[in-house]
Amino acid sequence: MNKMILLFDEFIMKAIVMTESILDSDYRESAKLEEFTQNRERLLSVIDQISQQIEWETISIDDRSELNRKIEYIKNLDLKLLSQLNEHKEEVKKEIEQTFKQKENIKGYNLSDVK
Repeated sequence: MNKMILLFDEFIMKAIVMTESILDSDYRESAKLEEFTQNRERLLSVIDQISQQIEWETISIDDRSELNRKIEYIKNLDLKLLSQLNEHKEEVKKEIEQTFKQKENIKGYNLSDVK
């Protein structure tokens, strides 16, 4: 394998590790989620730049298929992450609705009648 392929593989592995770690985290930590998003965006940008410098025709089929397998794994992790984030979004939405309803219920109380 040439140097660029090794570098490409290294960054792909970093993306896998990063995505797996966020899957196991608490999504309520918005700062951590924001940091993950920014770092991931930069990492994918670097991966894209590296891939543009590789002459893919010169890479063996075995190496290409191994890299493709890792990329597919990242795609599957992304689908799982999106699913978990959508579930979290729905939970937050329900909490907001519940808080709003409780606020509206409290507004209806006339505290001047309480002795």
